[in-house]
Amino acid sequence: MEGVFIYWFGWLLWVVITFFWSKSKARFWNAFSLLLFFILLPKTLVFANTTVHLVYVLFSSYLFWQLNKAKECNLVHAFIASITIAAAYAGFQMMMIFDPVVVYIDSRWMIGLMTGIISFFLAATLKLRLLFAFSGLIQGELLAGLVMQHHLYMDYSIGSLYFFDIVAVVGCLYSVVWGFKQVSVVLGNLVVKEPKTSVLKQSS
Repeated sequence: MEGVFIYWFGWLLWVVITFFWSKSKARFWNAFSLLLFFILLPKTLVFANTTVHLVYVLFSSYLFWQLNKAKECNLVHAFIASITIAAAYAGFQMMMIFDPVVVYIDSRWMIGLMTGIISFFLAATLKLRLLFAFSGLIQGELLAGLVMQHHLYMDYSIGSLYFFDIVAVVGCLYSVVWGFKQVSVVLGNLVVKEPKTSVLKQSS
């Protein structure tokens, strides 16, 4: 069912922000933005016979604003990484149309895993990996949607629940990776930690 991942993971994120973050303006605006996101998710716009979801337009604007604001992000690097992910996403969508036998499991998980792996090797930090993955998905969805609507004459809406399910899967995968990293750091500090007193005795 389309939309199951974005709603489940989205509401889970909203619960974490609302009940586990410290009271601040950031908590209020993030929780408010998520609620607004859920309200606007079904809304669509039509431009030149092209159907686009409103949330897709807003998400694209916010994402490219974050890319432009990121100090550690080189725009040329970001462009190449995004185009690479976009080509992989659009190519996989076309492959599912002409050769659907390649889909062994839920296609949203397959595309999410593919996007996460490509982005992992194209960036060094978690923030950049997420930005590259999401910007690549945004561009790939636009490319695939235009081809399907205007060349294959299919009933397709750009930025649908299916697309945001993939966005949710990528975010979930990187959240799991981040969680494992934090656990490994804590365990590493507990195992490798050496009392300062013993170090002083050895040096003397």
